[in-house]
Amino acid sequence: MIWNYDADTDEWTLAYWEHLWPNTKECDSCGDAEGCKPKPPRVTYTGGYNTTMIWNYDADTDEWTLAYWEHLWPNTKECDSCGDAEGCKPKPPKKKDDDKDKKKDDDKNRRNERDDKKKGHNKDDNGPIDSGETNTTVVPKEKPRYGPPAVNLRITMWDEEGNGWWKDDYTGNSWYLADDTRTELFFTGTLCDGKSGYCNLCLGDGSYTIRFTGNETDDFISWDFCGVRGEYAQELSFHVKKGKCIPDSLVNLEQICANTVSSTVTLNGVLALGGFTSEVFNVADTSIISRVLGEYVTGWSETLNVVSTSLDTRSMSLSNRRLSEHTFDVAFEVSFNAEKLYGVDGRDFAAVESLVSDIGDTLANRIASTQFISLLADAGHVSSNSHLAQVRAAELVTLKLDGITYEGVAVMEQSTLPTYNSADWGTVTHTESKYNYTTLSIFFGAVAVGFFAFVGILSHSMNGYKPVSDDSQHPVTYSMPEVMPSEMDQSIAGPSRIMGGQVGSGYARSTL
Repeated sequence: MIWNYDADTDEWTLAYWEHLWPNTKECDSCGDAEGCKPKPPRVTYTGGYNTTMIWNYDADTDEWTLAYWEHLWPNTKECDSCGDAEGCKPKPPKKKDDDKDKKKDDDKNRRNERDDKKKGHNKDDNGPIDSGETNTTVVPKEKPRYGPPAVNLRITMWDEEGNGWWKDDYTGNSWYLADDTRTELFFTGTLCDGKSGYCNLCLGDGSYTIRFTGNETDDFISWDFCGVRGEYAQELSFHVKKGKCIPDSLVNLEQICANTVSSTVTLNGVLALGGFTSEVFNVADTSIISRVLGEYVTGWSETLNVVSTSLDTRSMSLSNRRLSEHTFDVAFEVSFNAEKLYGVDGRDFAAVESLVSDIGDTLANRIASTQFISLLADAGHVSSNSHLAQVRAAELVTLKLDGITYEGVAVMEQSTLPTYNSADWGTVTHTESKYNYTTLSIFFGAVAVGFFAFVGILSHSMNGYKPVSDDSQHPVTYSMPEVMPSEMDQSIAGPSRIMGGQVGSGYARSTL
């Protein structure tokens, strides 16, 4: 309120006001005061390896809203021990009739090919292209990363507390088997209940990774797979080749997060050099080959070494080759860090194999060029003892992966499980019983056998000991000739053992 004062009349008048209250008012206990409005219930979303979510943020209300999603998981889930994982199905037996039909078809195809050649219709001839044919360049199909599933493998799981790994809110332990790039999940599983169980898998040739989840409070769990034993929060890289599972490296969670893992790849190669007039490959030649070949590939100069040299009868592409010229095979070894030099994950065996193949193709083309031969000749002219100036042809014969060593990884503990029988492969986990009746029966059987053996020895000893003969006696399976004094000098290399007319190394024995 704003008031004006008149000094002459000594009066106040109200000039301006805002929000005047009524002179009287009924009681209103709290007015507009009220408690905070309840927040909307919190929504929980659950996802995993294949889930996608897009969120919108409103800065005015400081709220997030889910705008798009794919493959959301249920918030709670019942345990599925092995999922889609199962052992390989047995191959159906071949029928004799099918073999006969296939043989007839093969014979028919061979006859048709012979007839075509006689008529001059061979498809491989250099004649004009038939109007029904096409001259489109055939693009070779990309080699599949994995072979057909044909190898039986087993994941064995243990839980010391005896209540399994699984929890309905996904916070329990599980295993996830994926491809070598960790972007495609193949199988997943867990131990639903009990102290132990297993899941059977059927995999093809290729490289894989398998992760086992958990944290430091899960020190009561363990697993066994691909000949390796491990624990919680670990990842095993492995590859399957020619029916065998080969473990590559094992890392734990701390090592992955700290990015301390590195690999050293070792290659073995053979380089053929033709045009030598000398049959001797001296030390100067070896040193020059190591230096020139090492500088020819980035990152090889410090680790490439020539291992050995040998003469070869290989026929190389030499013009006007003389009989006095020789070809040498130079075996070399080189090591490098795959991650630093090429940006390749050394734990991925398939990626390393692909890298070696690419290096071999590129190096073979460069060595076959005249530039490499010129480099060898120039280096040979500088050294007075070198014969490399005589080289007129070069060829990379082989370049193979010798091995991979890892640093910053966990130590792999070898499996102690016996070889399992893959004749009966189930799709669910097997839980160990509290009592192993097979073990008990074997134990009591062994006790019974030991008891009867003890009784037999006791009864035999009661009859007294038999006198020992003064003559040396040999087992009937051995025919041991007596050694004469004149033969003593010839027996200093050790006595001989004759079994069934065959003489072999060993020791002569006599029994009482």
